[in-house]
Amino acid sequence: MGLKKALKLIEAQRESITSYKKIVENQEKIINTQNEIIKKLEKEIEEIKKVIKEKSKPAFVKEDIKEEPKISGQKEGHVGYSRHVPERIDYVKEHNPDKCPNCNRDLSGIQEIRERVITDMEVKIVNIKHIIYRKYCSHCGKIVEEPINEALPNARFSLKLMLLIMFMKLGIRIPSNKIIEFLGILGLEISDGEIYNILTRLKDAFGDYYETLVKKIQEASTKHIDETGWRINGKNNWLWIFINKEVALYVVEKQRSSDVPKKVLGNQEGKFITTDRLSAYNVLVEDTGCLQQVCWTHLLRNSKDLAKHYPEARYIHKRMKFIFKKAKEGKTSKEKLLDWTDLIAERRYHGTEVPKFVKSICRNHREDLFRFVDNPEINPSNNLAEQGLRPAVVIRKVSGGSRSKNGAETTAKLLSVIQTIKMQEGNIIDNMTNLLQNPK
Repeated sequence: MGLKKALKLIEAQRESITSYKKIVENQEKIINTQNEIIKKLEKEIEEIKKVIKEKSKPAFVKEDIKEEPKISGQKEGHVGYSRHVPERIDYVKEHNPDKCPNCNRDLSGIQEIRERVITDMEVKIVNIKHIIYRKYCSHCGKIVEEPINEALPNARFSLKLMLLIMFMKLGIRIPSNKIIEFLGILGLEISDGEIYNILTRLKDAFGDYYETLVKKIQEASTKHIDETGWRINGKNNWLWIFINKEVALYVVEKQRSSDVPKKVLGNQEGKFITTDRLSAYNVLVEDTGCLQQVCWTHLLRNSKDLAKHYPEARYIHKRMKFIFKKAKEGKTSKEKLLDWTDLIAERRYHGTEVPKFVKSICRNHREDLFRFVDNPEINPSNNLAEQGLRPAVVIRKVSGGSRSKNGAETTAKLLSVIQTIKMQEGNIIDNMTNLLQNPK
C-alpha cells in the first residue's frame, strides 16, 4: 500500500471518528433532556398523588400542626399595660377584721390600708308600680296626668328592657329561644310572640327616626350601596343597604333592579355612589344623575380570579394592582392613570371572558375608576357596604329570613336604627332610650 493511500485511509478514519463523537454527544444531549422531562413528570406525579391523597381524606381529618406554638406573654421592648381603675365607684365596703383569720386571736391597731376595686354586675328583674295622680286642668277643661317616659303606652315592659331584647335579637343576633332562656334565668317569663310584638312596637316608635335616616342618606354627598338575598316566607327577596360613615339604611324589596335605589334615593345629581358594578347601578346613574365609583376590591378580586384560569389575564391583574397602588399614593395624575388603563384595553385578547372583563373596566367604566383621586371623601372600595351587610347575613343564617313582609320590614328598620346608633359614641341602649324619650 502506498503512502498516499495510507494517509487517505487515516484521514477517513479520523472523519468517521469525529462524526461518531458528534453522534454520541447528540445522544447524550437527548438523554439529558429526557432525564429532565422524566424528573419533571415524577414531580408532577408526586403532586397529583398528594392532591388525590388529600381529597381522599374525610373532611374531619386534620393535619398535625408542625409549627411551634407562639411564646405567650409580652414581646421584648413592649410597653406594659395595666387595667385602669374605674372612675365611678358605686359602693364602698370596708374590711376591718377584729380576729386573725389564722389563729383567731385579737388584732392590734391598723398598720396600713390598701384598696382593691372589683367590677361586678347586678342583674335582676325589677317590677315597678307607678301611682298616677290625675288632676283637672281648668284651662284645658280636661283631666290630665304626668306621662311615663320609662315605657311605651300600654306596654308590659319598660323601654330599656324592650330595647335590650331588641338589641339581643338584632344587634348581637341571639335566637329567640336563647333570649327566652336567658330571661327565664333572671325570673322573667316571656314568649316568642311577645318578643316579636316588642320588635313591632319599637319599629313603630322609631318610625320618624327611620324617615330621618332616609332623608340623611338622600342628602349625603357620598354613599355606598350593596344588596344580598333575603327570603320572606320561603320566597326570594333582596335586602339593600345604603351606608356612609354616619347612616346605615336597610330596605327589603322584591326586586334587584334599579327601581329600588331610585325609589329610595330620588334625584342624586352631583352626588357619588360606590358600587360593585351591578348593572342596576348603571341605570341608576343615567336616571338620577349621580356619579359612580366602582369598587377596586371587586376589580382586583375579579382580575385575580381570571388570572388563575386564563394566562393572558395575568398581565391585566399585575397592571391593575400597579395602577391602583399609584392611584392610592396620590402622586400620579388622573390622566396618567387613565393612559395606563388604556394600554390594557389596547392589547388583543382571546376567548370571551377576558375581553368581556376588559371592555367592562377599561371602556364602559373608564370614567368611574378614579373619581376618588379628585375627591378624598370618596372611598375606592365598597367594603363599608359589605361590612354593613354582615349583621344581616348572620341574622339570615340564624332565622332563615322573615316569615312575613311586615317581619322583614321590622328587621330592616330596626337594624337601620341599631347600626346607625352604633356609629355614635356612648352606650347604645342609653342612646336609643334618649332618642325615644326626647325626639327632636
